[in-house]
Amino acid sequence: MPGLLVAERYRLAECIGQGGMGRVWRAADEILDREVAVKEMRIDGLDAEDARTRRERALREARASARIDHPNVVRVYDVVDEGDRLWIVMELIAGRSLDRIMTEQGPLGPRETARIGLGLVAALREVHARGVLHRDIKPGNVLAGPDGRRIVLTDFGIAAIQDAKALTMVGMLVGSPDYMAPERVSGRPQGPPSDLWSLGATLCAALAGHSPFARDTTLATLHAVLYEAPRLPAAAGPLYDLLAALLAKDPAARPDLETVESALRPVAHPPPTPTLEPAPVLIRPPDREPPKPRARLQAALAAAGVLTAAAVTALVLTATGAPDDGTGDGTGGTDRAAGSPPATPHSRSTPRPTVDAASRPPGLPPGARREAGGFAWTPPEGWRRDVKTAAEIHYTAPDGTQELVAKSALARGDLMDTWRTSERNAHQGRDYRKIRLEETEFRGHPAVVWEYTFTLDGVHWHARLLGFTARGTSYQINTWYRPHSEAEALRVYEDVKRGFTVL
Repeated sequence: MPGLLVAERYRLAECIGQGGMGRVWRAADEILDREVAVKEMRIDGLDAEDARTRRERALREARASARIDHPNVVRVYDVVDEGDRLWIVMELIAGRSLDRIMTEQGPLGPRETARIGLGLVAALREVHARGVLHRDIKPGNVLAGPDGRRIVLTDFGIAAIQDAKALTMVGMLVGSPDYMAPERVSGRPQGPPSDLWSLGATLCAALAGHSPFARDTTLATLHAVLYEAPRLPAAAGPLYDLLAALLAKDPAARPDLETVESALRPVAHPPPTPTLEPAPVLIRPPDREPPKPRARLQAALAAAGVLTAAAVTALVLTATGAPDDGTGDGTGGTDRAAGSPPATPHSRSTPRPTVDAASRPPGLPPGARREAGGFAWTPPEGWRRDVKTAAEIHYTAPDGTQELVAKSALARGDLMDTWRTSERNAHQGRDYRKIRLEETEFRGHPAVVWEYTFTLDGVHWHARLLGFTARGTSYQINTWYRPHSEAEALRVYEDVKRGFTVL
């Protein structure tokens, strides 16, 4: 392929990127004597008619992208249709992708992330105004110029071939499941809010180094997108509320571009902090009483003259020992398993309650494994172990037909009320069907059981969740499995529940 001349004009030099949709080449435009990027598109279809439809859509949207002239959108120079291959000729950006920056430098801070977000907001405003959806916003498709200031959204390949009803092409998942909006996963209509979801996931990745929905398998990732709260980065800081809103399951609940820009701008470009001049030294006359402590504090604040209301509030809260705000999920830690309650908003680590040694169980079942989350259980032998957090452990069957989850978190609020809210949100998933959501008990503790079925990428799954509260801590023992293996899956699940022990 290197050296190939496309359209008797673009000489391919080297492959600089490759993905499910094709390859990107560094090339030379021999007519205008400039370097360009040439994307070789795969337009395979299920049959000849499907391939023709995809090619026409690709040409139409590529030409629409070519009409966009904006510094935050990669410029499309030309589209070449050679029948069996489609080539999109684009501006060659001298810089690094956000994905590469994260790999080489680690996660970014809120300020740098907000600056990237502003560039993407500007790009999406222009793109959406042209009636184009990107549909594949992710760190690999966000480029930063050499000085890091110019942020460019690139790769409109999926926008060109994707329709609202088909996630796969020749059996291949189109796009990155970590960054897909839930309506796209479930095959429902898409619109600008779908790109905003992907924007939120991308900004989370910039802060944490990975998507908030990244899991070890495609199935688990898609399940997380549809049913689980995002694992928002602990470093989100002032961006926390914005990211939570962008990743709302309901597209109508997500903020618009203007709201996103208003939230990002003060974080990206904070006002300068005034320099505090030292207060003048006052010589007190000997015949006057010294000011009382409260008066001294007020005098110091007045002398500084620039202490903000927020700082005063923080000072008062510190002095009075104000209690925790009480927000959180009570069952899910920093994220949740299928259908469980929302994540703790500020991702704070909460110290576990001290348990007297005399109250610990005298013995554990054979083969039981103690976990840092304050419980022990007996997972099946030969299954893959995945530690999500110290308080959340997953085990996956060797054939991938079942997954088990055990987790714990500080109990907050009524468990049934929280799960009812989660169940209402679960209706966003494709083919979701509730079997039961009811109160029960587990070894004398109040508990809730939630059972439902759902479909991911055309595959049917069955989920069973059990949550209960004991000594101020909430625990979950969950599973999802393929229906054809139900008898064996339920036997394994019951064995695991029997061996579950609160420490």
